Amino acid sequence: MTEPEVKALLDAHDALVKAYLDSSLTFPVFVSAYDGFPHNYALDGHEAATQQERTVLAFFPRRIAFHLRVAGVLSQVCSDEDNSNPSYAEARRFVPEVGLMRLRELVARYPDFEAEPQSGQCL
Repeated sequence: MTEPEVKALLDAHDALVKAYLDSSLTFPVFVSAYDGFPHNYALDGHEAATQQERTVLAFFPRRIAFHLRVAGVLSQVCSDEDNSNPSYAEARRFVPEVGLMRLRELVARYPDFEAEPQSGQCL
């Protein structure tokens, strides 16, 4: 991917996070639109095939790290939602609220949508 392509992807996913936080999107629509980002785009640096791709990713380590944190929140919340145990049926109705709360906390911590890469990230 080129630098403008990566920037456009990050900008689009920033906009999705903002839209969900201001309640323009419902939780299911947000999760569907977010679509496994950034993992589905190999933006963690693990799968960058060329030196040029790694160089491009090096321009955006903090923005990618933020979205890896968003993906982590969604992974935790959605795995809770997928639990098929009937005793969790009542609790599952709170998944969108928990997701919203956790993402608001994340954005409060990183209001510029940039975070330090966590240990183990290739960025």
